[in-house]
Amino acid sequence: MREKKSRINWHNGFVSAMKLDLADNEKDLQYSKEYYLTGKHQRIDLLIIKNEESAIIHNPIGAVFSKYNICEYKSPGDSLTYGDFFKTLAYTGLYLNEREIHSDHKISDYTMTFVREGHPYKLFDRLSNDGIIITKTVSGIYSLKDKLPFTTQVIVTSEVSGTDCPWLKCLTRRGTRQNLEDIVTITPALSKSNKPEADTIMDIFTSANQKLVKHEKEVDPNMCQAVNELFADELKEMEQKMKLIIADKDALIADQNSLIADKDSLIADQSALIAKLQAQIEQYANNA
Repeated sequence: MREKKSRINWHNGFVSAMKLDLADNEKDLQYSKEYYLTGKHQRIDLLIIKNEESAIIHNPIGAVFSKYNICEYKSPGDSLTYGDFFKTLAYTGLYLNEREIHSDHKISDYTMTFVREGHPYKLFDRLSNDGIIITKTVSGIYSLKDKLPFTTQVIVTSEVSGTDCPWLKCLTRRGTRQNLEDIVTITPALSKSNKPEADTIMDIFTSANQKLVKHEKEVDPNMCQAVNELFADELKEMEQKMKLIIADKDALIADQNSLIADKDSLIADQSALIAKLQAQIEQYANNA
C-alpha cells in the first residue's frame, strides 16, 4: 500500500526559511506573505521590502535585493514554467504601478526572485532562446540578464550551499541526515523571536521525511535526543496547553454531570408532585 502523504504547507515553510536564512539582516527587511495586489485577485507569494537601500544583505540569496523584492516559490514537485515566469513579471509590473505616485521610485528599485528545488532546465532553455543571458553567480543561484526590465534571479535549493541556505534546503521530500545535523547545529544560535520559524521548518521537514526521521531515531538515539532538546521549551508549552485543555474538558464533564443530576432531581420532584396530585384527586372522588 502506498504511504499517504500528509498535506504540507510548503509556502509557510518558504517564508520561515527565507527569514531564517536572511536572519543576519532581520532588522533591515520587512516580510509580507501572500501579498494581494490592490483590487485584484493576483497574489505575490512573498514580498520583501528593504528598509534602507544602502543596507548590505550578507546572504548571497539577497545580494541582488533592492527596495522591493518580489518572490515566487514553487513547492517540491511543482514546475516553474515559462508562463509562471511571465506571470511574476506581470505581477511585479502591477506592484510597480501601485507605487507609481512615488516619483522617486525607478525600475532598479524592484527585483524578482524565483525559488524552486529542482533545476528548471526547460525554462532556462526557452529563456535562453529568447536572448536572456543566464549566469550562475554562486552555487544554486542564477542571474538572468538582458531583455528583462527588473533584476532577476533563480534560486535552486537543491544546489545552494548548506552553509548559506540551510533552511531553504530543508524544504524537501529528499531530506538527508545532513539536514538534521544542520538544524541541530544552528538552531541554538537563533534568537527567541526566530524559534517559531525553526519550529515551522522542523514540522515540515519531519512530515515530509518520515522514513528518514524514523530511521535516524532507530540508528542514532543521540540525534533524536538532540532534536528533542532543541524544542524542549516548545514541547513543554504544548504539554501545558494539553493539560489546560484536559482540565477544561474535565470541568465541562463535571458541569454536565451536575446538570444531569439536577435534571434527575427535578424529574423525581415532578413525579412525586404528580403522584401527590393523583392521590388527592382519587381521595376527592371517593369522598364525592
